[in-house]
Amino acid sequence: MNVAQLAIDGLDRFGEYNSLFFEGRWYSNFQMMEDYCKLASVLRDQGIKPGDRVVVMMASCPEVPAAFHALARLGAVVVPLMPQLLAREVAYIVENSGAKIVITSADLAPRIAEATAHIDGFRQILTIDEAGLPACTNLEPLLASASPLTTLCARGERDLALLVYTSGTTGHPKGVMISHGNLIDNTLAAAKRLDWPPDLRSMMVLPMSHVYGILIMNLGAVLGGVNALLRKFSVEQAFQTIQDFEVERCSLVPTMMVGMIHHPEREKYDVSSLERITGGSAPLTEEVRRRFEELFDCRVYDGYGQSEATCAVCAYENDETFVQGSAGRPLAGFEVCVQDDDNQIIPVGQTGELCFRGPSVMLGYWNNEEATRRAIIDGWLHSGDIGHIDERGYMYITDRKKDMMIKGGENISPREIEEIICQLAGVAEVAVLGVPDETYQEEIAAYIVPQANVQLTREQVLEFLTPQINKFKLPKYVNFVPQLPKNSNGKILKRELRDEWSRSKR
Repeated sequence: MNVAQLAIDGLDRFGEYNSLFFEGRWYSNFQMMEDYCKLASVLRDQGIKPGDRVVVMMASCPEVPAAFHALARLGAVVVPLMPQLLAREVAYIVENSGAKIVITSADLAPRIAEATAHIDGFRQILTIDEAGLPACTNLEPLLASASPLTTLCARGERDLALLVYTSGTTGHPKGVMISHGNLIDNTLAAAKRLDWPPDLRSMMVLPMSHVYGILIMNLGAVLGGVNALLRKFSVEQAFQTIQDFEVERCSLVPTMMVGMIHHPEREKYDVSSLERITGGSAPLTEEVRRRFEELFDCRVYDGYGQSEATCAVCAYENDETFVQGSAGRPLAGFEVCVQDDDNQIIPVGQTGELCFRGPSVMLGYWNNEEATRRAIIDGWLHSGDIGHIDERGYMYITDRKKDMMIKGGENISPREIEEIICQLAGVAEVAVLGVPDETYQEEIAAYIVPQANVQLTREQVLEFLTPQINKFKLPKYVNFVPQLPKNSNGKILKRELRDEWSRSKR
């Protein structure tokens, strides 16, 4: 069992065809497989062995899936990193994972060199292009003379394939251990649920350093299809690609949808080919989902997943009717329940912490048994998300457990307030969070990004909210900001807003 087999089987199933378009160039699936196997040969000659952890850090490009496949073929472990990480963040992950080699691009090589300069045992920086640094080895001339490696390292179901570091809310990130069995099971379960035709045209804009982007990459091998790959997301390039490539489907995070909704020149692009958008990675408000459908005349579905479950947990079938507020039903192989604060399963329809078990659940956290014991209790992965399951099996996510506000002893959901504020004309984005308060322990603060050329006031927001929400839940603080802090996956970083609040009160 080796996750690299998915691409091999896909080539056998669909035959040779142009499967990827990137920056003006077509790549056939046969050509990419040959590139994968040549890279595997070079990496083997560079001393990479089964079980070695290897960091892959670069913006989305064809070399990323090549590195993933080549390392899997060798039985090595991919440690994917976002290219936005700072040197100190890279240094922690390289040292914590025990990675001895980093595969990167020339533009990122100086940062990698800075990060690894004082790490004992670190061996080598391999670049996909010429970096001009003595610490780096350029792979290009090595690949030009390499012979493809045709053998595949045998791996067991629980052998480690991927080590994904979660951003977390405080402290250092944790390494989520994902096995070959995890990846294969999650990919095949998602493929069965989505079931798109092999000639479908899609656009890949999600970073391949994130489990969502990795899933989309693997789905391309299993389901076929033709993909236009973007190095990074920009609204203009996304619109242009949809128009030129006649994109039918793509996966977007909510902040990408918000950017497309509010782009002042959206009407100049022909996006009539769009059929379906799938959201994920962050909560999708009903207002954004409905507005996107109206403007671009396509279906928009929410989904749900997390790194600790490899990626996808819930999704909708190809032509399934959307159920408002729900992320869909669990994929095949997942058992889902809702538990209370005493880790007891509670009845259908009641709200508590969503818990999962099945073959897609992670092996645990790298070198962190205590965190693993807190996350997996009696075989159930505790997601940290609050929600419920209805009698038809649809799953609803109400909030993050750790984001839940407690005002005067009462639990208050930020998402409930965010959903309503999003409906106010002139609001582009919003984040609601709890901030320290002497009277109630926590008070409610709303950070709002107005649409371009729109002026909003605190009074307007409160006047809009008052008829729709309990007075106790009205934000005491309303802050207008030009943008919200986010990671590369589009997830709003509420911890940074909390830190900013704390600094302002010193």
